[in-house]
Amino acid sequence: MHGKWKRLFAYLLLVLAAGSVFVVPRQKEAAAAEGVPFPGWPSSWDGVPLVADALTEQESVFGDRFPGRVARFHAGEATVVLRWATEATHRVHSASACLRASGWSISPLPMVRRSDGAWSCFRATRDGVTCRVREQARAADGETFPDVPTWFGKAFLGRSPGPWWIVTVSEPE
Repeated sequence: MHGKWKRLFAYLLLVLAAGSVFVVPRQKEAAAAEGVPFPGWPSSWDGVPLVADALTEQESVFGDRFPGRVARFHAGEATVVLRWATEATHRVHSASACLRASGWSISPLPMVRRSDGAWSCFRATRDGVTCRVREQARAADGETFPDVPTWFGKAFLGRSPGPWWIVTVSEPE
């Protein structure tokens, strides 16, 4: 009898968890920015002119179904990947997850605080190449998020107005 109650309790928790998807106060209409025109790519990054570069094959495939736009640039030694998202989506994921899936070794680094907000930071290494990578999301109202999960949580719940810029900067070490 004891095992039967455990299974019943586990089943009940599963049903409640599945049902909670329908009661989360999603305000997608308030967070989405599908009708907002694209403002264009910036011309510089940290005072250095941005030079357009072709997306990698992986970035191109990613961008095909992305709700917004994706572009890759060089700013001096830095590679800057800009994602302009018009809705909260799981298609935006952290650069560390993407690089790890591509065979890079990832080591977390302390958060970087700058005049433009906090940035998550990590070191990526593969085939003798090491880069320092930082990432940040920025909402239409100027609020910044140091990582993608923090941004997604607020955007998905309608507590952050879109569109959003998700910026990834990679610099050789």
